[in-house]
Amino acid sequence: MIYRKEKNSISLKEINRKNILKIVIDIGPISRIDISRQLKISRPTTSAYIGELIEDGLIEEIGKSNSTSSGGKKAVLLQFKVRAGYILGAMIGVKNIRIALTDLGSNIIEIVKIPTEEWLGPGAVIDKLVKNIKEIIRKSKINEEEIIGIGIGATGLVDSKKGLVIFSPNLNGWNNIKLKEIIEKKIGLPVFIENECRVQAIAEKKYGLAKNIKNFVCVETGTGIGTGVFIDSKLVSGDKGMAGEVGHIITNLAGNRVCHCGNIGCLETLCSTSYLLEDIIDDIKKRGKSSKYSESSLKLEDLYSLYDQGDEIVTRNVEKNAEYLGIGISNTIKMFNPELIIIHGEIIKFGNKYLSKVKESVSKNTFPKVKDNYNIKFSEMGDNVGVVGAATIVFDNIFDLDSFNIAGHYIIKKRLSRA
Repeated sequence: MIYRKEKNSISLKEINRKNILKIVIDIGPISRIDISRQLKISRPTTSAYIGELIEDGLIEEIGKSNSTSSGGKKAVLLQFKVRAGYILGAMIGVKNIRIALTDLGSNIIEIVKIPTEEWLGPGAVIDKLVKNIKEIIRKSKINEEEIIGIGIGATGLVDSKKGLVIFSPNLNGWNNIKLKEIIEKKIGLPVFIENECRVQAIAEKKYGLAKNIKNFVCVETGTGIGTGVFIDSKLVSGDKGMAGEVGHIITNLAGNRVCHCGNIGCLETLCSTSYLLEDIIDDIKKRGKSSKYSESSLKLEDLYSLYDQGDEIVTRNVEKNAEYLGIGISNTIKMFNPELIIIHGEIIKFGNKYLSKVKESVSKNTFPKVKDNYNIKFSEMGDNVGVVGAATIVFDNIFDLDSFNIAGHYIIKKRLSRA
């Protein structure tokens, strides 16, 4: 094959360098000889390009492999140098904002959690986000030029291509907020934004339960309900980033509860944690005062232990919540036929007893005549899954090695475009 060097074209050398880097990132530690075999380029050429990538600080040697069964020479192993740069990942949730400084492997170095106070409006929330991003950079003592970008996950309808939060039902006043543009102007780093559920799905795909799964759905359960969907290993966003809003599927036409989105009968009004707490408080009021709890001071955190103890009112409402969540997951299965459903969010703290009720509902409502053991699990990535995913979207955009479209920070661009 002949590669012609034309204006804006990519040289064969650059293609080979990027292919080597991709292999090291995806499957390292790996030896030079294995890279040479996979790319079908000569060992001397492979070694020369690897030498350049080591000099650029993107690859490092980490010791030698075990000797072969025939007693062959041990090969030097190579891996991606995750401290070649740093990333800031942030999640804007309804209750809290999390901001993390990570390396290029999304390993958290510093993290801060602050209350969102969403009722103050987008201006105040963004100012708080910017202030704390600057503070975490200052405390880390890392040179700002080593930070390749900022990734932000936000609750609501997010158009990642335009960098726009179109509408967030659970954040006061968030309508057509040019979040990417605002943060880039205030901080001076490339910014990539995405919906919080899709950010979680990205993290699960790269580091979590879905690492080797092509078709899966992440379900976020909290103040709102949403999903992040991968089909054939590709993230599904839709035309304007509205895909996966399962929480706003109309489920109860006879309902009288108005959802935060403005509609009546949304799934979110039946199985989000905020509405669950409302239902339990209403139930307590109807039945009179109880010595176990006071409806005026009852919090979501109290419900976990009360459910575990088998409290009658809490158990009835929590398991009704599980049934409706199961219906939502059932509808998602019918739409996407995923191999795996991963549940995230506050609902996880109700534990395996709750999960079994969700599974019962899914089995009952998803083609009951077709016996299938649907694969539904709680996430194992913890509360920081969002910031890990947010950091990952920066890495995936900067190191867009599949299309050789290296966007973003000039230091990485310079390293990957070496003449």
